[in-house]
Amino acid sequence: MLRLLIVEDDAPAAELTLRSLLSAGLPCECERVQTEVDFRAALAHSPDLILSDSNVPGFDGMAALTIAKAEQPAIPFIFVSGHMSEATVRRARDRGATAFVAKADLSRLPGIVRSALQSHSDAASGALNQSERDMRESDVGKSALYLLQRQEVLEKAVEDPTSIGLSSLLSRTPPSPAALVMIESDTIRERYVKLLGTADIDTDVAADVNAALRRLNGKIHALLFTDRLEMITRARQLDAGSATHVVYIANPDANARSEGLRAGANDVMLQEARGEQFWAQLTVARRIVSFAASLRSAVTDNQLLATIDELTRVGNRRYFDHQWSREVTRAVRSARPLSLLICDIDHFKAINDQYGHPTGDAVLSEFGERLTQGLRLGEDWVARIGGEEFAIVLPETGQFQARAIAERLRERISEPVFLSASLSLQVTASFGFCSLQQASLQTPGLKDSLLVVADAALYDSKRSGRNRVTEGRLGLLAQ
Repeated sequence: MLRLLIVEDDAPAAELTLRSLLSAGLPCECERVQTEVDFRAALAHSPDLILSDSNVPGFDGMAALTIAKAEQPAIPFIFVSGHMSEATVRRARDRGATAFVAKADLSRLPGIVRSALQSHSDAASGALNQSERDMRESDVGKSALYLLQRQEVLEKAVEDPTSIGLSSLLSRTPPSPAALVMIESDTIRERYVKLLGTADIDTDVAADVNAALRRLNGKIHALLFTDRLEMITRARQLDAGSATHVVYIANPDANARSEGLRAGANDVMLQEARGEQFWAQLTVARRIVSFAASLRSAVTDNQLLATIDELTRVGNRRYFDHQWSREVTRAVRSARPLSLLICDIDHFKAINDQYGHPTGDAVLSEFGERLTQGLRLGEDWVARIGGEEFAIVLPETGQFQARAIAERLRERISEPVFLSASLSLQVTASFGFCSLQQASLQTPGLKDSLLVVADAALYDSKRSGRNRVTEGRLGLLAQ
C-alpha cells in the first residue's frame, strides 16, 4: 500500500489526484493537509511519496518542499499544480523536487510516480550496501555510543542553544540555514561540498580565511566547515562568531581532535569523510541546519505578525510609526509628492453599544478591506492607528489626486451596506487629508506635522456633519 501525503487546499482536486493513481493500479492511502503544522506532523510518519500543489493559501508548495528536504530528504516530492512558471520550476528543481505534473494532465502522474518510487528504491538499496561496508570498517560499539552522545547534544541544543554555539538563534537575526566551507585542500573541499549537497544543505564556499570572515560578518551561517585552526580562532573573535556551529576537518590524528576543540570547534570530522561515525555527524549537521531554518521562519513570521492588525489585516500602529517616517524621508529626498489620509468610522461607539462588540469587530474588518480595495498594490498602504481610526498613505500622490481617492473611498464605505450576521448596517466615514508637495531635509518635525494636520482635517469633517472629506494644509512647511 502506497502511503501518500498530499498538500492541497481543494478537496475535489486531491480526490481526482488519488483516483488517477488508483485507476492505474497503484493502491494508495492518502493524508491530505493544507497547513504547515499538519504537514510537519504528517511528515513525521514517513510517507512514501509527497504530492503538493504549488499554491496553497498560507502555506505554499515551495515551503513544503524546503521542510521535506530538510527533514525527510529521501522522500520523492512531486508538484501537482495548475500552473508553475519556468523560474519557479527551476528553483524547485534546484531545491530537490522530483517532478512536475499539471492538474490538467493527471494521466501522466502514475508513470511519474512509478519512476520516482523506483529511483528511490534503487538509491535506498545502494545506501544500504554502503552502510554495511562502512559498518564492517568501523568499530560498531564506539559508533553507536557516539551517535547516542550526539543525539543528546542536539536535544540539549533545542533547550539551550548556547550549549553548541547557537546562541544567536534566539536573537532577532538567526543564522542562515546554510553551511560555509573554508577548506584549503581542493580535493577535501570538493568532497565536502558534494556530500553537503547530498544532505540537502545549502553551501557557500570561501577561498581563504579573510574571505570566510567577510562572509560571516555579512551573513552568519548555521555551520562552518574548515581545516584551518586559525579560521576557527578568528571566527570565535567575531561579535557574532559564536553563532556558528564550527566543524574542524582534521587528519586521523589523536591530537587533532583536542587541537580543534581547544581552538573553539564544536565538532571534529575526518578528511576522508566516510564511515558510520561520519554519517552520524553529518545527520546532526543537517538537523542543526533544519533547526536554524525553522527558527528563522518563526522569527520572520513573528516580525510580520507584530506589524499586522489581527482583526482588520492591515498594518498596525507599530507598522505605521516605522513606515511613515521612511515614506516622508523618501518623498523629501526624491522631491516627490506624498499624501496622508486619516479616516474614522462615524458613530462607531453607537454601533458597539446597540449591536455589541462582535458586530463592531465585523464592521471594522470589512472597513479595512474596503479601504484596501482599489489602492495601488505595492505602493499605497493602510494602517489601523486607533480604535476605529485608519491611515492611508499614498506615495507620489498630490493633493488633487488625494482628494479624488479620499472621495472614492468615502463612497465605497457609504454606498453598499455592511452585512453582519442577519444585520444590514449603513456605515459612513469621515476623512481628513494632507499632501506634501515639496520640503527640505531640514524641515523640523515634518512627519509629525503632516499627521497633526491630517488629523485636524478629519475632525473638521466630523464637526461639519461627518461623511465628508476635508483637506488640511501645511502652510509654510510645505513651501
